[in-house]
Amino acid sequence: MKLLRLSALLLVGVLTQTNVHALTDDLTKKAEISADNQNIDIGRNIAIYKGNVRITQGSINISADYLEVYNHGRRGEEVMVFSGKPASFSQTMDDGAKISAQAKDIRFERAKNLIKMSKSVSVKWGENTVSGDAINYDIEKRILNADGNPKNDEQVTTVLQPKEEPQPKEDKQPKKDEKE
Repeated sequence: MKLLRLSALLLVGVLTQTNVHALTDDLTKKAEISADNQNIDIGRNIAIYKGNVRITQGSINISADYLEVYNHGRRGEEVMVFSGKPASFSQTMDDGAKISAQAKDIRFERAKNLIKMSKSVSVKWGENTVSGDAINYDIEKRILNADGNPKNDEQVTTVLQPKEEPQPKEDKQPKKDEKE
């Protein structure tokens, strides 16, 4: 359990040390959904989308095989539950870097700007990765929280890349047989 907490704290430290932010206007953009099929129950405010489901909201992209939207039509209050083999999420940061993730299930709570991912989750931020059974990502606060699955003895795994090796400097002195 200590290793799990340490890994999560280390990852949060790495993520927050970089001065990257989600594109500042993503959360003010409309969400557009496309799919092969849609069925909306207007009375219950539920929509179901099937086949090649894709949602875009600014630079946020989520794709899946299946999507249920609760509170359908209530501006900004929708809860979107995606499933896929796997479903995927990506977002571009202000500096052009990307955060991307894959999971069997993704829940996007628009009112809270929260992405909840479960079942075989893998998140990539720059060159670093974290994987676990459940990972939550607060889009606005840029906080990532990861959990393993104690029932399966599965822990959170974080892979941090080493510092890049400095490139050798070119020798600027003229060679003996070169004229100065």
